[in-house]
Amino acid sequence: MRTLILLVTAVFTAPVLAHHAEAPFYDMNRNVSIKGVVTKWQFRNPHPFLFVEVADEKGVKREWTIEFVGAVRLAKVGWSAKTFTPGEVVTVSGHPSRAPGTYGISSASVARADGKIIPGSGRGGNSPELLRGAVPPESRGRGQSNP
Repeated sequence: MRTLILLVTAVFTAPVLAHHAEAPFYDMNRNVSIKGVVTKWQFRNPHPFLFVEVADEKGVKREWTIEFVGAVRLAKVGWSAKTFTPGEVVTVSGHPSRAPGTYGISSASVARADGKIIPGSGRGGNSPELLRGAVPPESRGRGQSNP
């Protein structure tokens, strides 16, 4: 009986413990903006990741990792495994990683090279840009921005 109780408790508490807050990992009081070249896009659960190579003022290149809300939430506003293509230029704004020596961003807003914001790229997949009518991701290949 004791084993059954422990098993049931584990099943119902594991999902709660698996989800985490941003604040311990990202500095919610600061914002950074980077511009660079997409090296990889991983559209997966629990969080999609965008990898962007950024050159500093001395030409030194660093790879930044951008963490997004869940893939399911982003898919609801048109995101997919084809949202980003390696080699494209993006500008990313969001909260930087707290860990010294790391290059990470969360709560990111992402813009294409032409400056158009990708809808849903802010925290919660429901950024102000989406509400202001930014070009939707599903417009890719229809003469508009390529989300």
